Amino acid sequence: MTLSTTQNQVRDWLFGQALPLWAEAGVDAEGRFFEKLDFDGRPIIGAPRRTRVQARQVYVFCEAVALGWPEKENGGAAVARRGLDALIRDYRREDGLWVRALNDAGAVIDPTPDLYDLAFVLFALAAAHRVLKDERALPLALSTLAAIETHMADPVRGGWQEALPPVLPRRQNPHMHMLEALLAWQAVAPDPAFEAAARSVLNLFNRRFFDREHLVLGEFFTADWTVASGGPGQVVEPGHHMEWIWLLDQARRLGFDGHERQAQALFASALTNGVDAQGLMVREVDRIGAVRDAGRRLWGQTEAIRTFLLRDQTERALSLTDAVFATHLATETPGLWIDSYDAEGRAQDASVPASTLYHLMTAFSALLTEPA
Repeated sequence: MTLSTTQNQVRDWLFGQALPLWAEAGVDAEGRFFEKLDFDGRPIIGAPRRTRVQARQVYVFCEAVALGWPEKENGGAAVARRGLDALIRDYRREDGLWVRALNDAGAVIDPTPDLYDLAFVLFALAAAHRVLKDERALPLALSTLAAIETHMADPVRGGWQEALPPVLPRRQNPHMHMLEALLAWQAVAPDPAFEAAARSVLNLFNRRFFDREHLVLGEFFTADWTVASGGPGQVVEPGHHMEWIWLLDQARRLGFDGHERQAQALFASALTNGVDAQGLMVREVDRIGAVRDAGRRLWGQTEAIRTFLLRDQTERALSLTDAVFATHLATETPGLWIDSYDAEGRAQDASVPASTLYHLMTAFSALLTEPA
């Protein structure tokens, strides 16, 4: 399989199947996105409408426009604008933070500020600024970051609280997505606030997330960023290794250099311990490389595809993309996906989560913009 052949396959699936389906069935009359579709492509009612999914879908349709998805009545820009309008109108709190979830009727059912959600709000706003040229995006991003710093920062131990009130365990994952959003902003509208916050995440990565003894990335920690006790402290996710490698490279391109040694170590660890016999990324290993969960999620494959391209391992990226189409994307209704498989290769999903389209878009955007 050649790069141009894979790009055509991706383009056909993304622009011809997935985006039209999700632009139609995945959006309600108010512009809010549904959490899930069933495997016939119909929206599932009753699931909380999480902020992270609303924000991710705004990014997806903005990126579709950037990739050239044709503008029309229900094209990417129109869907993204309506979704952004609904996000700003319905999800923002008076203190400048954002709620966690609404119900189908648009009422707040969980007002909790969650750092993971807030990271994706910032990320969606960056996409809206870059693609839609929305004048609200930059002021909202700066005020949201200021609110995060005011209400959620941990000035003694570093990073931000994962939620309010604070919860345990502390996690690298929401901080990773904060870095993703901050780098996205720094690339399109550099600001000292974005730069300082990005440097704080990179500092936490160096001090706490990156395990210098085992050369892996930890996931769960105590309140003072000590490795969590028991099983949670041993969890290592190879997909997050791939995600961090890509982000550290983005950081380098923006002047935040000095992380290549760690990136190379994460890459070696992911390839040595995180790939199964079919060449697919497994869910979890431990700090010494033993497999904890040999199942797989679609997002882990997409992060690997993007990082293989980054590391000039094009053949490996194409092979993995082919495997994704043969398994995760091989649904009876085109434009859907199977998100998760267990260790025996059995599909685990009763529905199709909208949240996964963000991961597919990041990988497929990298593929489609790779010079053929």
